[in-house]
Amino acid sequence: MPNRGAILRGRGPAVFPSALVDHIVHVHPLVALALYTPVIVITAVASLDQAGPLALTAWAVGGYLTWTLVEYWGHRLVLHFEPEEGWGAWFHHIVHGLHHEYPQDPRRSIMSPLLSIPIVATALLLSMVVLRLPSMYAAGFVFGYLVYDFIHLYLHHSHPKAGPLKWLHELHMRHHFRDDSRGFGVSAPYWDKAFGTSIIRTRRAVQ
Repeated sequence: MPNRGAILRGRGPAVFPSALVDHIVHVHPLVALALYTPVIVITAVASLDQAGPLALTAWAVGGYLTWTLVEYWGHRLVLHFEPEEGWGAWFHHIVHGLHHEYPQDPRRSIMSPLLSIPIVATALLLSMVVLRLPSMYAAGFVFGYLVYDFIHLYLHHSHPKAGPLKWLHELHMRHHFRDDSRGFGVSAPYWDKAFGTSIIRTRRAVQ
């Protein structure tokens, strides 16, 4: 549904009485880098004797593309599922509602570990233990997540003047300030095109 309510500036309020808990739920951007860079390195190195260079590259690309689909559908179905009341409404407020209310708060521009840790753990379990894929697939998936996180952060706190980042910035700002029921692919807006959720740029009326 279209955006509703005011867009608030500054830092969003704490959501837990404990400052420690609040800083675990909404983290500094460098925390994501510290958490997931070792995962990427370890899974990539572990895969080096599992296949040849071309095959490993293909697995990494496959993992990355899988992430972009998780990004799109997770944003569309999970982060924008908005119950009116109860536990679901509270959870939505914590993991995504505050980000839309305070889009300039950098702690809300990085995915909360409440979501990122289960997503990454599930990807590792399914790909490496259940499906027994080369671990380079998991490396590509987690790399895709980290790229998404920092692209999202950049789009909210910079104003690119040209190139692909300017295009991504424009698309994502439409999601925030025009219609939050469309435009779910932050780092991969081609999925909005594929699934019919692109936000069309409107022309200004000629005076």
